Amino acid sequence: MKLFSQRDEMPAISIIVPVYNVEQYLHQCINSILAQTFTDFECILVNDCSSDNSPGICDEYAEVDNRIKVIHNKSNMGSSLSRKVGLENSSGEYIQFVDSDDWIENDMLEKLYRKAISENYDITIYDCFYVKNGTKEIIKQEFSGFDKTAIIKDIISFRVRTYLVNKLVKKDLYFWVEFPEDSCSEDYVITIQNVCNSKKIGYINEPLYNYRYNAQSLSNNINTRVNARIEENRNWRRLINILMEKYDNLNIFEPDLSNRLNWLKETYGADKDLKKIKELNELFKLYPNTNYYYWKFLNFINALRKKITKRV
Repeated sequence: MKLFSQRDEMPAISIIVPVYNVEQYLHQCINSILAQTFTDFECILVNDCSSDNSPGICDEYAEVDNRIKVIHNKSNMGSSLSRKVGLENSSGEYIQFVDSDDWIENDMLEKLYRKAISENYDITIYDCFYVKNGTKEIIKQEFSGFDKTAIIKDIISFRVRTYLVNKLVKKDLYFWVEFPEDSCSEDYVITIQNVCNSKKIGYINEPLYNYRYNAQSLSNNINTRVNARIEENRNWRRLINILMEKYDNLNIFEPDLSNRLNWLKETYGADKDLKKIKELNELFKLYPNTNYYYWKFLNFINALRKKITKRV
């Protein structure tokens, strides 16, 4: 017998969870969603061809709660396109993404929805807990105001995290978003498109989401490291093209944009496996302005290294 009968009206929030081989974390994730003090939501679990018991866990929850829908992808699509599948099957006014190895505070939806409705925010940004090896620290967002240019600079420089999961977003914004096929750094591409298309963005100065360090994720697993960097590079090229289409002059994002790209350049150059991949240089050919700031960037990095050495 199901706990919730079929709803007649559209839910206020659609929670979309891409699922891939996370059986050890999935119960905690889904239980934290079902424990929300705010109950007007649907939860869409998108199983991306998991080979462990994750599909069965998803189906078990759907059997007992009508707010949960399960979609089983016919082929492995990656997290980015799985999110898109969930979005296309959602009916809420707002979209909240949750990663299947994470969990959320039980009053998260209530606080986000109340703030978004009262202030008419298209995007509501909030802080996270970062959880690693049993320790928790707060990841605060250095939100500098409502100006889009400033927010994009904050995102590029990582002062405001690009995570899709720490933002409640009006579904209408996603109608204009191009979801990349590559699933590393896709959050930059998606988030900055949403910022460009939004009218009003707000911030809640409180950690409401638990972001778990997972050594087996695409970007952290040493066996997928090279492919992750290639996907990251492709998504940064997509992002530069998006910004070029929307803005006549990308100098308004300097020096943050070049500093970020130069950090990637240094990362690729310091890795013997990445050095051999010509494709990675296409990013810097697309946006050669990085060369102007490169020496300043190196001076900053060297000064930082000296400071760290002195402390040691």
